[in-house]
Amino acid sequence: MPQNPTSQHARVRFDLNGVAPATQHWQTLDELREEHPFVWNSYGDNGDGYWVLTRYADVLAAFQDPYTFGNESIVPTDPEPAYRFLPSFIDPPQHVKYRKVLNRWFGPKAVAGFAPEIARVARELVAEVAGQGATDYIHGFAEWFPVKVFLHSVGLPYDDEAHFVSCVRLMSGAITGNPEHVQQMMAGWGGISDYWKDMLARRRAAPADPEVDLVTHLMRSTIDGVPLPDDEILDLMVTLTLGSLDTLASQLGWCMYHLATHEEDRRRLVADPGMVPTAVEEFLRAYPIIGMARKLTKDVDFRGCPMQKGDMVLLSIPAATRDPRQFPEPDRVDITRSPNRHVTFGASEHRCLGSHLARAEMRTAITAWHELIPEYRIADGAELMARGGQIALLNLPLVWEAG
Repeated sequence: MPQNPTSQHARVRFDLNGVAPATQHWQTLDELREEHPFVWNSYGDNGDGYWVLTRYADVLAAFQDPYTFGNESIVPTDPEPAYRFLPSFIDPPQHVKYRKVLNRWFGPKAVAGFAPEIARVARELVAEVAGQGATDYIHGFAEWFPVKVFLHSVGLPYDDEAHFVSCVRLMSGAITGNPEHVQQMMAGWGGISDYWKDMLARRRAAPADPEVDLVTHLMRSTIDGVPLPDDEILDLMVTLTLGSLDTLASQLGWCMYHLATHEEDRRRLVADPGMVPTAVEEFLRAYPIIGMARKLTKDVDFRGCPMQKGDMVLLSIPAATRDPRQFPEPDRVDITRSPNRHVTFGASEHRCLGSHLARAEMRTAITAWHELIPEYRIADGAELMARGGQIALLNLPLVWEAG
């Protein structure tokens, strides 16, 4: 807990996990960033709290120093988690060994191989609603599209997609450390974990093609010459599942929110789909949904802010990617912005493993939607609310003229 905080590292109590009107979470973080580069957020009655880094340069520096900002926990309110994210919870030099096992599965070449099926799935899902003239985008396309793509990417059929959607709904927004959310999260986690336990047992009995089936690939992989134990394979699959589904659904929601509320940008993308990749990068920058915490491995004076070993530090990506010190006119969404060195996927060794796949999904989803539904808007009278923790819309009712 900080001693004698100054204006540079003030002690503040705030909660960004609650429900608020759409975009309010970013406005609150913008104000916080401009007041304080470093904040101690005191959330408990017993002196509990964690540091928050709010500015781009500081967040980037912390990401690039994993030997100080360790990965024992990535949830700021949960320094001793009962769960484990692999490879997220592993520090260098071991971390890179796990990444190498997974990189070829989620690297650019692999994603390019998935591209035809990603496009087919996207077009199919859009076609299902195009004639209806209305949909709740969050609980329709945004939930189901990532599940289908994920199952295909790990070599499984779509038979169990409903199970994954139900588990993700339980866990959605629940990684806050609050007791009620922990219980909810663990219920969803259990459903996903049990699925992969059963799948692993089936693959032990009858292995699939390791060039297609990720579980079989992991069964045959080694770290330092030692086969991966079952508990690590399960942790890896659960982590990959969570990172591939809920976060992408939330990010897609904000893409469509922007395009439904900014007619000029929408029509530019309809007229020139070649602009979609640059627009996606700007949506990632302007509507970042999640931060990542780190746990200090030693006492440190971080740019004049004294921090102690064991302190949790939230690297606020949602504040950093909207920092005017790095991005001119950060409040303005410029779908042609370049350069755009956002850190929405993190930075350094622990940069998001699935970033290439996520980008491909976002680009494909936006393109496919506008091929069939180029004109749409938010339903009249809709009150759009978002939850915090992982900043996500609760719903997004879209309407259009059905042909």
